[in-house]
Amino acid sequence: MSATLTIAGLTVREAVRRRLLAAFLAITVTVVGVSAWGFERLSHAHSITSGEGRFAVAEALVLFMFMFSFVVALSAAAIAAPSISSEIESGVLMTVVARPVERVHVLLGKLLGLASLLAGYAGAVCVLEFVVVDVVSGFMPPDPVLVAVYLFVEGLLLLTLALSLSTRLSVIAAGVVSVAIFGAGWLGGVVGSLGRAFNIAALREIGTIGRFLLPTDGLWRGAIYYLEPPSITSAHSVGAPGDPFLALSAPSWTYLLWVACWFAVVLAIGAVSFQRREL
Repeated sequence: MSATLTIAGLTVREAVRRRLLAAFLAITVTVVGVSAWGFERLSHAHSITSGEGRFAVAEALVLFMFMFSFVVALSAAAIAAPSISSEIESGVLMTVVARPVERVHVLLGKLLGLASLLAGYAGAVCVLEFVVVDVVSGFMPPDPVLVAVYLFVEGLLLLTLALSLSTRLSVIAAGVVSVAIFGAGWLGGVVGSLGRAFNIAALREIGTIGRFLLPTDGLWRGAIYYLEPPSITSAHSVGAPGDPFLALSAPSWTYLLWVACWFAVVLAIGAVSFQRREL
């Protein structure tokens, strides 16, 4: 356990040294500033009623958080992809595992360190954005804490995938493949939404399969559900079944159980791959 925590601490320091988090935080602060102006304009527009303005702010917040979900995913891939492969190529890991430190402790330590950074970043994103929206418009999502949790877990899944891929692929390959798979999962969700909108069974099945193969889109739908006020879900309870930015229900417990199993399986595959990798 001490070895795992030591590796986690070293991983955090290395990520901070590479200034990736600083770059993503700078982007986040800039976008939050732009969103503050947009939400202020929406909430005080004279051409719409106060009810319409509140509805518009809620919808715009979903769009901004959708963009932030991509930023969190890219952050996860960027910090996880170099974690194993770059240290194998540089020979750093040979000195670590020769002490000896079990490879599984190295993998778990890196996952713990990177996950703590990701949790801090996802929490900071949500706090900044929600405080800005509340101050300029008076709107607050029904459950902002669960929104942050879903956003973090979505990034955690991609982080675990990129970390596992990093045990076999180069830095660039692990990062590109992770982001490509994330994009494919989101696209599968859009295809599923189109299938429900036009009642096309094949497209609905593609969306369902995609959400199980890579659960990030399903988790994003959970974040959407807790972003939406009841007025939006009740207004769309009958129509708009194909809206990719609308969720009429939270993810089921069985789906969340599958997410936990997915995480465990991918992490186990990464551990086995790392154990068999020649350094």
